[in-house]
Amino acid sequence: MSNRKSARVPSKTPVNLPLADIHVDERGAMRATLDGRVFQAPGAEAEWSRARFGELLDAISEHRTRTVRVEIHEFDGSVFTEIVNALRNERATAEAAPPSAMRRARHRPMHQLFEITASGFIPGEDITVALSVSNAEGSADGSARGLVDLSQLVDHRSEIMLIGRVSGVIVSERLPS
Repeated sequence: MSNRKSARVPSKTPVNLPLADIHVDERGAMRATLDGRVFQAPGAEAEWSRARFGELLDAISEHRTRTVRVEIHEFDGSVFTEIVNALRNERATAEAAPPSAMRRARHRPMHQLFEITASGFIPGEDITVALSVSNAEGSADGSARGLVDLSQLVDHRSEIMLIGRVSGVIVSERLPS
């Protein structure tokens, strides 16, 4: 008879993310719920709108301090699902001791961000940041902002573009070499 103890494998705990359910009507007004409870717009404005979509996401994710699953139901029946990730705590990262040279050599290069900003977009329209890196949304004044992590790009001689999906506005800028 053996005295070996069997290794226990921990059971997998299912991931449970808060669910934001957003319904958009034909006017662009949005009704939002968070885990089944109505999520009201703050202040005097009683309803959410496409122009306030970024503000809604910030409010639901508590200004990006928690990860939330978002389902958007358009009036035409289409449904979009996205996970809005919480941002890392930059203060804790800055206070951490710098890694040794050997440890730095084993990791990827540091992030390099490149910003492209343009105007001429329709307020609230979806803006594509080209190279399929990310998407942005037009602000209330018709401008947009996109960020690209240059460490993800192989060819820094490329161009980065903002493309308005409704307006058709395309703005491009060559990445620095």
